[in-house]
Amino acid sequence: MKIPFTIHPSIYFALGIVMMKSVSLLMLPIVTRYLAPAEFGRLELLLSIADFASMLAGFALADALYRFAGLSKNADEEKHIGKTVFTMASIIGLMCLSTGLLLVPMALPMLGEGISLLDLQLVVFLFAVDGCLVVPLAWMKMKENAFTFFVLTTGKAICQAIISWQLLKADYGITAMLLGGALSSLLLVLILIKIQVSQTGLGINTKLLKQILVYCSPLVISALAAFAMLSADRWVINLVTTAEALGLYAVAKKLAMILIILMQPFGLWWAARRFKELNSPDGKASVARFTSLGIALVLCFSTCVCIASPIVIDLLIDPSYAGAMVYLCPLVLFFAIKQIAELANLGCFVGKTTWNVMAIDLVTAAVSIIGLYFLSQQWLINGVIAALLIAQCVRFTLFYVVSQRMLYLQYAKGKLLMLAALCLSITFVSLQLTNMGQHFVMSIVGGLLMAAYLQVSELFSFVPILKRGLAIIRPPRLLSK
Repeated sequence: MKIPFTIHPSIYFALGIVMMKSVSLLMLPIVTRYLAPAEFGRLELLLSIADFASMLAGFALADALYRFAGLSKNADEEKHIGKTVFTMASIIGLMCLSTGLLLVPMALPMLGEGISLLDLQLVVFLFAVDGCLVVPLAWMKMKENAFTFFVLTTGKAICQAIISWQLLKADYGITAMLLGGALSSLLLVLILIKIQVSQTGLGINTKLLKQILVYCSPLVISALAAFAMLSADRWVINLVTTAEALGLYAVAKKLAMILIILMQPFGLWWAARRFKELNSPDGKASVARFTSLGIALVLCFSTCVCIASPIVIDLLIDPSYAGAMVYLCPLVLFFAIKQIAELANLGCFVGKTTWNVMAIDLVTAAVSIIGLYFLSQQWLINGVIAALLIAQCVRFTLFYVVSQRMLYLQYAKGKLLMLAALCLSITFVSLQLTNMGQHFVMSIVGGLLMAAYLQVSELFSFVPILKRGLAIIRPPRLLSK
């Protein structure tokens, strides 16, 4: 599918990713009006299962596709790699679906009241299908099929929102959200399978399969460890407090994840490009420059989320969830450190294996589990957040040190530290404000200050964007005869 007009492909990728990843966030004002905090807490408990299982179902095959296809010598080799990776993803997805449905009756009694057999079956379907989706979507990004990517992901998000909303109005509760996700994912995966098969076909090369297994196995073990960082917090909170408290925490975490959504366009674009950029002339300097830009964006977006969230909660979220604001800024900090660690870890992925990544994630998981166990007993949700922050700081430190030893990159450290100080100051001032008018003003002033610093420091230049915008709105000159 060709891109209409002259819109840059990255804009389509950005819009498609934002729509697909943010549908649950965009529906938050609706969901909080139909689901009580306790019901929202149970929904998050089920989604935490899907988060964990989707890591296994995906088997890190998107990373393998970027790694092997990104370093391929020609188009035929790239196509051959895409075929093998996609076939593996399909087989693993079917295995996860059949195994999960068999285990559902045994797992249901352990989840407590308010969760039905259908709810858990839908969760199994969701993570199995999501495991199949990642490879064809990654292939589209690599081939820069931007408009097709945008149409499919946006269509999926719209279908999910409409189905979920109608079922919520029909009083289906938790099931409405899960069924909306399942039906929209099914439609998307059927379309993607047809497209992928037409472009690469199906088949497995045994030699390549062994290389992919060696590369991905440590990453899968890392995914298991990542559960302690991404989803175990909801299990611990469910054990030490109530479903209502979990619901408030879950809303705060969804708002904090706006940072992840804002970084998705850059992060996914850079993940698909960074190996090729490294192989280009002056590759190390270019990689360091783009990574520094990514870190700068993380700092600025984090600040924007912190200073704008009080407005969002006051205007859009049901008043019964107002207590979520207490947990928001620490969770934004958690996601910011996570994003920075994932930007500064390229050296850990350039080798033939990723055992160093597995080791780092296992150490981080151990720190997280120990912290969650001890700190949650005394400080409940605050202890959980403290444990996550400590573990994420350890993860960033290990990734940065190991990655720099394997591939030294000259980041713009001084400029980034000054930007971090500016962002902390803006956030601190924002937390002292007491009314919505002040928050609106602070959001504008803070945004302008950060934009000015990015321009002056040359971490990012707005001039090309302004020139392009002026070129679009400026009327064409008439040629004299």
